[in-house]
Amino acid sequence: MDELINFNNEYGIKVAMFIGDPKHAGTVSQEEAKALNATLFTYTYGNEATGEQITLYWAVNPEDDTILLARYTYFGSPALIAACDMLALLCKNKTVQEATTMTYTGLERFLRDNPTTPALPECEQYVITLALDAVKHAAKAYYKEALTKEELMYPCKDTPMNLASIKESIKLHDIETLKTLTAYTKAGYRDTSCQEALSELLFVHKEVVALEKETESKLPDIPFRQMDTKEKIVAINKAIDKSVRQFLVMDGGDIEILDVKENGKQIDIYVRYLGACSGCASSSTGTLFAIENTLKEQLDDQIRVLPI
Repeated sequence: MDELINFNNEYGIKVAMFIGDPKHAGTVSQEEAKALNATLFTYTYGNEATGEQITLYWAVNPEDDTILLARYTYFGSPALIAACDMLALLCKNKTVQEATTMTYTGLERFLRDNPTTPALPECEQYVITLALDAVKHAAKAYYKEALTKEELMYPCKDTPMNLASIKESIKLHDIETLKTLTAYTKAGYRDTSCQEALSELLFVHKEVVALEKETESKLPDIPFRQMDTKEKIVAINKAIDKSVRQFLVMDGGDIEILDVKENGKQIDIYVRYLGACSGCASSSTGTLFAIENTLKEQLDDQIRVLPI
């Protein structure tokens, strides 16, 4: 209890509780996995040299890849316990693939005491990024997927994140400064030798964002049905941004537009729910109804939204 009280000075109540009394820390034994008719899968992300290491232990149903039991061991910031413990809880009863769809915003909000106060101090935001990155890399290892060239490159010695993951974080959080990048990824915190490379990544991202904004501003003022597929997706995202997306994000999820196809008079929009929205009953009822109505009102009354 004394340990928990000390943590309360730095963290919120929920985070402090996870740190002081984690429910999912530890390993999963072969015997435990066997008792669940599951296969034991382990994956180690990072190393002690970077100051952050997570080893994930999953008992996985080999028939449908469902994670029946999830635990972890860690080396690093105390806040990493909270991120990993909540993530282990959320991974349970999800497939390995579904576990990879959990989002930074979703996990961070699950750790908040109240909706308006961030779960962690800025200097430790990166632990959420690392926990999610560990799950994504574990999933690739589980499915025996080959790593890309950028996934094999580690530009900084003070973070376990590879080049692909750092670039993904820059895009996800629309990061513009080294300070913010370090807060989200720990990259460049101690290893100043990589800061020039990180600055170049930020510059490229800024150029891409500027080009995208220019493209959006040139979106033709024509009926939705007459737009090409790329223009339609931009218009759909803009409509969702102004309406329901904020509520999806507040619930720890999001939506991705996959494709748009005309089917006679109907315009079919294929979407995928992300994070906490994936697999929810509301995804195929209330949420779907709200999204479809919004798009019908703003773009075309013959729109159908089809989750896949």
